[in-house]
Amino acid sequence: MNASTEGRISMNNRKKLKKSDAAQRAISWFHDTPGAKVASVAKRFGISVAYAYKLREKAAGKPEANAREGHAALSNEETKALLKSLPTDKGPLGNILDSRATDYGTFADNSRLAQALKRAMADHASNHDRTFADDQWEALEMIASKMSRIVNGNPDKVDNWHDIAGYATLIADRLRGVPR
Repeated sequence: MNASTEGRISMNNRKKLKKSDAAQRAISWFHDTPGAKVASVAKRFGISVAYAYKLREKAAGKPEANAREGHAALSNEETKALLKSLPTDKGPLGNILDSRATDYGTFADNSRLAQALKRAMADHASNHDRTFADDQWEALEMIASKMSRIVNGNPDKVDNWHDIAGYATLIADRLRGVPR
């Protein structure tokens, strides 16, 4: 191992220790200040907002998102069976929500996956000191939401695939000088 490699390793270790230290301080802050605003804690400790949300849950002693409340994701068949077992007099809004659950999976399952994808992107971007324009980040988050809908619901629903292509096209067009 040469001196250059040693220098990189020790710098990487310092960065990890620094992040770990910031995480521990943020967790302590959330313990001591339960009403603290997540964005202000993220700014104070130099971490992403998404990571700060995760640390707030950890500070509160909440289980990981994928194990939350002991619920496993429902299959499409289970979702349809559950919807059929519910009372039928739900009104127009209930019918719309039932239809969406069939197409996209339950809101809770979809939310868990979408938020996990968004946290992973934010953490990765933060770890690599990456920043994005607001429209780029919004497009990435919307694409993550659409991906979650596809995975949790009906993967043959064409609209989801068109939406993903649309968000990517909006950014590509803006980068080419054609804002929409």
